Amino acid sequence: MRIVFVTSRFPYPVEKGDKLRAFHQIRMLSVHHEIHLVAISHNTIAPEDLDAMKPYCKTIKVFPIHKWLIPFQLVLGWIEGLPLQVSYFLDRTIKRKVQYHIIHLEPDHVICQLIRASTYVRALPFPKTLDYMDVFSEGMFQLAKKYHPFGFIFKWEAKRLAAFERTIYKDFDKHTIISRQDRDRLRLATHDQIMVIPNGVDPDFKPKTDILRPTHDLVFVGNLGYGPNTAAAQYLVGKLMPELDRRGLDLKLLLAGARPGRKIQLLKNRKGVTVRGWVEDIRDAYADGRIFVAPMFSGLGLQNKILEAMAMGLPCVTTTMVNNAIGATLNKEILVADTLEGLADHVQRLLKDENEYNRIATAARAFVMSNYQWEDQVEKLETFISSKNVYADK
Repeated sequence: MRIVFVTSRFPYPVEKGDKLRAFHQIRMLSVHHEIHLVAISHNTIAPEDLDAMKPYCKTIKVFPIHKWLIPFQLVLGWIEGLPLQVSYFLDRTIKRKVQYHIIHLEPDHVICQLIRASTYVRALPFPKTLDYMDVFSEGMFQLAKKYHPFGFIFKWEAKRLAAFERTIYKDFDKHTIISRQDRDRLRLATHDQIMVIPNGVDPDFKPKTDILRPTHDLVFVGNLGYGPNTAAAQYLVGKLMPELDRRGLDLKLLLAGARPGRKIQLLKNRKGVTVRGWVEDIRDAYADGRIFVAPMFSGLGLQNKILEAMAMGLPCVTTTMVNNAIGATLNKEILVADTLEGLADHVQRLLKDENEYNRIATAARAFVMSNYQWEDQVEKLETFISSKNVYADK
């Protein structure tokens, strides 16, 4: 099958969730299909990043967005009723070029990642799948609540996104999303016809044999420029670490991941906190901590950081919202709490009870390997887009 894969960012390097998902789906689909990558990008793509995608793509075409046009596109999109998230990625000067390029390829199927790229392909006369991935409207509603009573701009954007999510549905033959929790958040009468395709990990995502003993007690890994991750890091340093210190636990925390901004960099001045930023092999960051802690109370999608930590054999302490997307068994494969005291209790118990620590760590890796391997998830996607019927996921 000749598949055109359309993204709103170039999929490499994989420092963001949408790029990670696109990269691995393209990588696995290329085993049995001819993949043509069409990427919309605000940035110039480095030659080494292009080279990283070439083994998986028959052709690669990057359409650069004209940055100087963005303010005009935002205003025009707002007048037309488009959400800002969509207008920001819509460059009308390249839209027809994108369409002509795809038409020339004569694909058997088009996969469009995220609604913000959908305007480029919605009118194309080919079988098309839209990967909602996350529910953008829900993210804006969360921000509106967070900044109440001054969150009216986020509320306006949330309403426009929700309307656009409904409108764009009819222009695609099939639809996918990252978790059941996100599917339920979509305000669509036909949401049960959206296939849930989670992210995954590879079987070889495990500690390297030459790794030394961890130098930190707690670790949090993620795109540190992403709002909910920034909030989680601040919660760890500002609330959880002091609570554990009050209990007599003198611990070290590692924060690692791409795009650590000023707020994150300032945290390294706090007692016991290390900020590492971008790590070439992210497994090194996971392996340098004993317990993975993700106190996330907002955000969308399925947190791949949890899957990776579990695959590394780390016991994970997180919140109900995060585990709702993952579905691990409480107190067997994962530890969950939504209060400061509950999170601290879990950490304290894991540090003091070696048997409990080993039991959770072993069950965590077994759970991920049984339910979240990339090969299985992309095979599910492959079967879905190849079938003639619309799938109704129960």
